[in-house]
Amino acid sequence: MDGLERFMNRLTDADWGWWPVVFLRPPQDRDIDTLVLLKITCVFGVGAAAIAVALMFSNGIVLNTTRVLLTLLVGCLGFFFVYRMTFAYFWNRRAKRLRQSRRDEPTA
Repeated sequence: MDGLERFMNRLTDADWGWWPVVFLRPPQDRDIDTLVLLKITCVFGVGAAAIAVALMFSNGIVLNTTRVLLTLLVGCLGFFFVYRMTFAYFWNRRAKRLRQSRRDEPTA
């Protein structure tokens, strides 16, 4: 589990993984909370949905407003929950450990 955490956090520590929302990345000792995740979902979830719509269009699927909006909703919800259960989980696990280690440090 620790190896997977290191791998996932290496990915989330990289600026390219946050582009174009690098400014939303919290410090390593702060959680990726729901508000941060909602903000990045507005970019990456919509992007995932746009790719899905493009794939549907290229495969000859008839697109209407309902289908596009449903794909947008599913893309955003899918991104939110998958990110929450993977990258945010491991980020928050490390953040908790970093906060704990700072509390345990002796004061001068």
